[in-house]
Amino acid sequence: MDSASQLLSHMEEVRQDRNEASVRLLDDVEGIRRRRQRACVRLLQELTPHLYAAREVDRKLDRHLARRFNAFRYLRADELGLSRIIADLLDPEGAHGQGSTYLESMLELLEVAPAASDSGRIRVLTERGFGGRFIDITVDIPTDTGRFCLAFENKPYAGDQHRQCIDYLEFLNKEYGERFLLVYLPPRYWMPDEYSLPLADYRKRWTNHFRVLPYVADDAPHGDDGPSDNNGGASAQADSRAGDGRTRDDTLAEDNAADHEATAAHADAVVGDGASLADWFGTCCKLSEAERLRWFLREAQLYCQGHFGGSTMTDTEARYVREYLDQNPGHLHAAFAVARAWPAVKHDVSRRFLEHLRDRVEARVSEEIPEIREDLQVDCHYEGDKKWSNRLRLMKKIVIESGGPGPNSWFWGVRNPNPKTLREELLAALKRRGLSLQHGSDGWPQYEYLPRYGHWDDHVPELVQELTDGGGKITDYYVNGLLNIAEKAIPAFDEVEQP
Repeated sequence: MDSASQLLSHMEEVRQDRNEASVRLLDDVEGIRRRRQRACVRLLQELTPHLYAAREVDRKLDRHLARRFNAFRYLRADELGLSRIIADLLDPEGAHGQGSTYLESMLELLEVAPAASDSGRIRVLTERGFGGRFIDITVDIPTDTGRFCLAFENKPYAGDQHRQCIDYLEFLNKEYGERFLLVYLPPRYWMPDEYSLPLADYRKRWTNHFRVLPYVADDAPHGDDGPSDNNGGASAQADSRAGDGRTRDDTLAEDNAADHEATAAHADAVVGDGASLADWFGTCCKLSEAERLRWFLREAQLYCQGHFGGSTMTDTEARYVREYLDQNPGHLHAAFAVARAWPAVKHDVSRRFLEHLRDRVEARVSEEIPEIREDLQVDCHYEGDKKWSNRLRLMKKIVIESGGPGPNSWFWGVRNPNPKTLREELLAALKRRGLSLQHGSDGWPQYEYLPRYGHWDDHVPELVQELTDGGGKITDYYVNGLLNIAEKAIPAFDEVEQP
């Protein structure tokens, strides 16, 4: 055999060896993939009985401890009611009888230490007015250099108004010079809207005089307070962005830059790691000398954690999972894989459930108010984690929308298509028909954050069950609520839009 033939034969042998190695490698990879799939399945199969056992333990404990019962569900827990509770606890002369203990705890949490003077008394006010504005809570503390003001803007539900935080800061600066702190109380960590406190103004003037203290702490900003726009137009603007001559990537880059800037501002403004109003209630509970107060403050802390935190997994369930993984570390890879898959599963379920709600609304309209069915457009839109991108609309006026990111912070309400020309007329028409106007703005004359099922992250298993069953309590809650608004709002729109 000549050298050329030998070379060709050798090359063929090398090719065959490589092919065989590739096949073995693919077999190995496929084997690893299948083993990991089996490990994930085995983890879920083995954990599920533990979770059922944990829930059974919870049910038995509830029989004796009633841990899910919370008195705050039966009290006035709107913005004014919560402000009054906070103000009374901060007042050293309040009926709680604990003196300045709770106020000192709040000052320590906020990392401010005004040197209180012995002359003069601490004065606590709610709804302190100036120039048509009202600050929810102010605490005037006498010091040797003048009075220090600790002010609170309570935002458990309502959205920001135009220049609201800026107006508060400028008023406090005029009244107290450098001796004040404005504390913003959202449900979870987020900064005020840009039109309430522009980021540039905050960084230039107010970094030492503004703090964010959420009702409940979590790992990252959860969304923006209030509906998606102050003039009824941001959602439509978001829909049409990609058609203004820029590429989708350009838009995403700008959105990411804006989110990064807002997150940086949030990091500047929040109190220490994990600090929250719920933590303050817990600290006050420990410091209280009266059992009646300890009971009340425990209820307040649990209410914040449950109502604004929204987790449906109990401590018992979470502890069972941790203990199982501690005892079976071989399942950690599978647990990690399950965790990575969860966001995609959550978004798929949430998208399908939103479409399910759309179909149920259309069916109910056809059954109950067929006279408007032909003129009534029902549509839904879902984009996952992008803020203000998930919604269900009737006529583009009656809306269920999530503040996000993700399918969370849902609210429903009425959008005003002509905020400058129809505002007063529409408000009056809605009020005459009995629609609550507790929260609103020019662009949204009426809206309400949902007190139940507002964070779908916490209800994915229930959503799956309702998709399987064709309905259930969450479906009924959303459909009934939206149609209740529609039945009152549509005649109001017909009235004010007549030529």
